[in-house]
Amino acid sequence: MGYAAHQALADADLSAASFKLFHTMCAIQNRKDHGLVIVESQTKFAEQVGMSQSSVSRALRQLADQGFIYADGRNWRLRADFVFNGNGAAQGRAIQTIPADAPDPYTGKGTELTVIAGGNDSED
Repeated sequence: MGYAAHQALADADLSAASFKLFHTMCAIQNRKDHGLVIVESQTKFAEQVGMSQSSVSRALRQLADQGFIYADGRNWRLRADFVFNGNGAAQGRAIQTIPADAPDPYTGKGTELTVIAGGNDSED
């Protein structure tokens, strides 16, 4: 992970469970098919990563909504332009497979949440 990736992760509005799950996914990614995290079932995946199934479900959705991972069938992929465990040529090929509609974690926009007017913006 490069500096920009670390900064994007630090700036992301992630829950502690999402942050933990992301780093666990980095550690358990498939070594031959870089970035692939195999999920036999969400229940077994939750056991594997030491979290409840509901926490895993929420964390996966949050990570996907912010663009750090994307679905690959019933499995998940770590975004290859964010973190990659392989050589540059393989990374280049993997980057080309990122879905065009996947959010970009570098923009910090995620799912484009809106701020509702109201409240106090003063700096008291």
